[in-house]
Amino acid sequence: MPSGLDPPQWPPEVPPWRPAPERREPRPVPERPSPLVPTVAVPAAAPHEDVFDRLLERRIVLVSGRLDDQAATSAAARLMLLDATGDEPVDLRLSCADGDLDACIALADTVDLVGVTVRALCAGKVGGPALAPLAAADRRLAHPHCGFLLKDPSVQLHGRADELAASAASYQRQLDGLHTRLAQATGQPVERVEADMQVGRTLTAQEAVQYGLVEEIAGTSREG
Repeated sequence: MPSGLDPPQWPPEVPPWRPAPERREPRPVPERPSPLVPTVAVPAAAPHEDVFDRLLERRIVLVSGRLDDQAATSAAARLMLLDATGDEPVDLRLSCADGDLDACIALADTVDLVGVTVRALCAGKVGGPALAPLAAADRRLAHPHCGFLLKDPSVQLHGRADELAASAASYQRQLDGLHTRLAQATGQPVERVEADMQVGRTLTAQEAVQYGLVEEIAGTSREG
């Protein structure tokens, strides 16, 4: 009998097979710093800077190692700062076995220019052109086991013939100034200072007192 309905088909129609879509993991979103809080890397302070600042509060300027341009510039800046911030004496602690002639003369000139009293206290070994700031100090003391070396600085000159002549003349003027400064501080004749610097004479702390390089041994008087 007709029912008005189409009879079901056999076999039933099956839709064509398709592979399932591949699942993809979501990409991680990179973290971005907030625009309101900028990220700035702040370098940590060097340990010795805090020590130098503490010494500066006590009006102490420490100079150790080779007295080169960087060390002389730093020491000169601290001396000028202390000169501008008080009238009390400044203690210049020297432990420099050698140094650059230009730098040592520059530091000695700064010691000459500051208006406060500069007391130099030597420890370890002090020698060569590093004797210049010592000679410029108002008072000169040494620890009992300190050693001193009277020795001309070595120099290496490079350049054309005319440049070498100019550099040699400049070096000789500075060397003569170093000898004159030491002679005035010690009371020795310039000729003797020149001879001792040429041979590299060594002095103990007690011999340095006798030579006139330092005035006394630290700890032997209540004033020091």
